[in-house]
Amino acid sequence: MKKKFLALTLSASMLMSMAACGGEAPDQNQDTPTPVPTTSGSETTPEPTKAEEGDTTPTEEAPTPTEEPKLDFGGRTVRIGSYYDMTPDPSKDTFSKAFSDRIKFVEDNYNCKIEFINVGDYMSSYVTSVLAGDPSCDMGYMLTYKMLPALIEGGILYPISDLNVVDFDQPWYLKSSTEASTYKGKVYGMGMVNADVQYGIFWNKTLFKQYNLPDLYELYENGEWTWEKFKEIAIAGNVDVDGDGEYDIHGFNQRENLIWSFMSSNGADAVKKTDTGVELALSSKEAQEALEAYADFMQNVPHLKGWLGDWQSQIWSFRDGQSMMCYEAWWISYGYLNPDENGEGGMQGEWGFVPFPKGPSATGYASYGKEASPWVMLNGIDKPEEVATIVDQIFRIFGDDEEAYTDAVEAKFESEAKDGTAVEICLELMPTVKISPLMGFTSLNTLLNSEVFSSIEKGENTPQSALEAYQSALDAMMADIQNHDYNQDLLDTYVNPPEEEETAE
Repeated sequence: MKKKFLALTLSASMLMSMAACGGEAPDQNQDTPTPVPTTSGSETTPEPTKAEEGDTTPTEEAPTPTEEPKLDFGGRTVRIGSYYDMTPDPSKDTFSKAFSDRIKFVEDNYNCKIEFINVGDYMSSYVTSVLAGDPSCDMGYMLTYKMLPALIEGGILYPISDLNVVDFDQPWYLKSSTEASTYKGKVYGMGMVNADVQYGIFWNKTLFKQYNLPDLYELYENGEWTWEKFKEIAIAGNVDVDGDGEYDIHGFNQRENLIWSFMSSNGADAVKKTDTGVELALSSKEAQEALEAYADFMQNVPHLKGWLGDWQSQIWSFRDGQSMMCYEAWWISYGYLNPDENGEGGMQGEWGFVPFPKGPSATGYASYGKEASPWVMLNGIDKPEEVATIVDQIFRIFGDDEEAYTDAVEAKFESEAKDGTAVEICLELMPTVKISPLMGFTSLNTLLNSEVFSSIEKGENTPQSALEAYQSALDAMMADIQNHDYNQDLLDTYVNPPEEEETAE
């Protein structure tokens, strides 16, 4: 059933109109123009099968494989930049093997070359090279909150959707990445489908059994995994083992800011995208409910929060059995909780994974994410239509075979979790991943987190009084976003940064 679910999701994405913890992990001249198709491939119409003699029952049409387009890019080299060499390792997993094979196929059959290059500090490389009129690569890796809005408004990135050669509804594009790369109605990033789930709740199944806490999988399956139940279990999970008045086991810990998952799990966000940029959305009922629940949780539920001296300490606390639940992104499953290839390290006890609990206005569960990491196209490259078409071709690692994509996604999740239920939940969560655009608007993000939401968390303001108190500052910030000189910002930051003052001896 889970395979059918994801296959239906991929099919649905092809019919819908287009609206990941990423680790600080686009030019060739050609005289003869090369024809570029306006679609990613040509399809042939399947021929109907003949009914057996005497059988009047209509028969199903036999599917005919999609034909590969006939393309010739005249030896064009497409350079893909990042802060490291992103050449796919075919021994890593199913996706990497299929991607490596697909790149070789496109190179061998379409007369082109894909070259992955290390450009060092990619932000500086992209900005300075484009402003100098000599882009350092054709396309490059980028976290979405760094591209939006500065590099878009500053003219560093090219709107790929303007080329009309990429169909972002095809199954090889990751929907959450496409949405996160969209600004003012245009798409600036190409994100290949992969096993993608962001923030949720990891829970220690062993400790839950030991202390007779409810099974989170049962609550999830029954639609009872709600904010109220989350609060109840987080409190019940605080345990003073030795009776010294201090909790030895915490019911919950958080390294990241919870408000964003309270928002997304109730169908809200602090800002929403529009055809002219972004606008505040904090006055909606869904946002107000999220802020009230967030304030209640932060003020009334004792738990670990922030960094415990090291950004990894929160993860270690959960891994080592000192926390019942942990708010984190899916990548810690294979990064911290699973044993290594020698069977060493990893989680003490068994772990599970559920989405963040849902709010009263939610229509379902969701997975909040801070960023996606698509490939972006640098402005000023030669023949951008060719580049977009070539990348579209190499992303098409399983062609039109949606079941193959489904199998590969499932296999990737299975390699990252021993728990079959966690894998099923990840498959169900994939189409729900929501990337907030807020982090790209640095000043607004800081104002909201450090002042508005902080005052609500501490009980200094109610959600309503906080908005009233900061409304003029928020209005001024939104006006600045509409009229800001992002090009000058880029010049000041990357081209002519202020010299550091010498300190007197």
